[in-house]
Amino acid sequence: MQVTTEHLNLDYSFQGLSADELQAYAKKRLPANFNEQRKLLLQGEYQNPSEGRKVTHVLNRSRHSVVAAGGGRNRFSEIVRLLRSGKWLGATGKPITDVVNIGVGGSDLGPMMGSFALHEFADDNVEHELDVHFVSSMDGGQLYAVLPIIDPETTVFIIASKSFGTIDTLANAETVKRWVESVLDQSAWLEKHVIGVSSNNQAMTEFGIPASQQLSFADSVGGRYSLWSAIGLPIALTVGANQFAKMLEGARHMDEHFGSAPLLENIPLLLALLGVYNREERGLNNVAVLPYDGRLRYLPNYLQQLDMESNGKQQNLAGEAIDYPTGPIIWGGFGPNGQHAFFQHLHQGYDKFAADFVAVLRRQAPGFAAPVQAGLASQQRLSVANCLAHRRLMWFGNGDSYPGQHPSNLLYVDELTPQSFGALIAAYEHKVFSQGVIWNINSFDQPGVELGKNVAKEVLAVMNGAVETTTETAFDESTDSIIKRM
Repeated sequence: MQVTTEHLNLDYSFQGLSADELQAYAKKRLPANFNEQRKLLLQGEYQNPSEGRKVTHVLNRSRHSVVAAGGGRNRFSEIVRLLRSGKWLGATGKPITDVVNIGVGGSDLGPMMGSFALHEFADDNVEHELDVHFVSSMDGGQLYAVLPIIDPETTVFIIASKSFGTIDTLANAETVKRWVESVLDQSAWLEKHVIGVSSNNQAMTEFGIPASQQLSFADSVGGRYSLWSAIGLPIALTVGANQFAKMLEGARHMDEHFGSAPLLENIPLLLALLGVYNREERGLNNVAVLPYDGRLRYLPNYLQQLDMESNGKQQNLAGEAIDYPTGPIIWGGFGPNGQHAFFQHLHQGYDKFAADFVAVLRRQAPGFAAPVQAGLASQQRLSVANCLAHRRLMWFGNGDSYPGQHPSNLLYVDELTPQSFGALIAAYEHKVFSQGVIWNINSFDQPGVELGKNVAKEVLAVMNGAVETTTETAFDESTDSIIKRM
């Protein structure tokens, strides 16, 4: 029950299904047109029917990809080179030392996860130190923490938004405008301190961002699938354009594997079928994602959006209501810390769940003295040992008080590299896609999210006094009372 590839491995021994049972289940649940749909996805021709456009995120890592479609690979690479070399000067002539990525959702979760996971793989031929920060919360809490530790004269802000109309992102950008105005006038700030990343070039231009500092990507790339595009700029600024390209390479290898490997050797397809089996046959409505390497601590957060925003649906591709369960609740956390928090409930609590353990078997520690390297290697073995132990206990149990029988996958790599990281994320993308095809739903829209945004705008209009509160504009007694108190 193990599948190995060049960059990623899967052990599904503790799922309790034989090869014959999996084959039979695949025959039962995979639709007749699955191979055709998979081929369309990998060619960038799969259709997102509700939004009337193709799904093309896979093309961003193809062999002939242009990292920033519309902005161009050269512009993307040149911005990375200038910032990482210290040759990008601010309006007052000082080199840029800090970059703040302002985004939310797919414009934040993926870039932040990748930058954190791969920071130690930064190209070592760049002497200039560049600190990359992330701001996403609409309440300004992250700005509150970041602004005191950066300098307007030496900071570049990336405003990342697919539509360039996301209210969370623009609210943070407007506050930054007010913060810099005591040091820089707005034209100088826009000319030397702002980069825009979006599929909406007109909106970036209207905001005042120079064309040379606009990076665009195709409108057919969904936000939660966009870290391979220009949205991944913070990752490239952290590790360099060459290492960013290696991440794309690892994802491309997984694309090729997904498109050609037979069922019992196909990691994304196995993940999808095992997940559907646990959801439908075992009635498990949740999956705990448990990375056992600190560099992957943001993986559960990222997968929450990737999976739940994609497959948390109650209508099929035709827009008709469905009466069967679809995507599970994704949750979890850094495994070693979770052992001292929520694992007690997992082992002996009442609730049922499935789990994905993620492990890195070895870790290099360049730059440290030999005794420290040995200590860090020992700690990595300690982490893997705990991963294997808790995985065993969750399946086999230990008598009446430890019932076990909680199915899990183990996804593991020999070492975490840009390539293996890229393969891991691409595998999860293809798992989500495959499950969407099986459930006959659209994994590439998010109508519930959009409706929530629209309702929030209505509430804000009343709260700001732009709409007078009347019987017609009232919401409900609870909401109206809080608005009045505001």
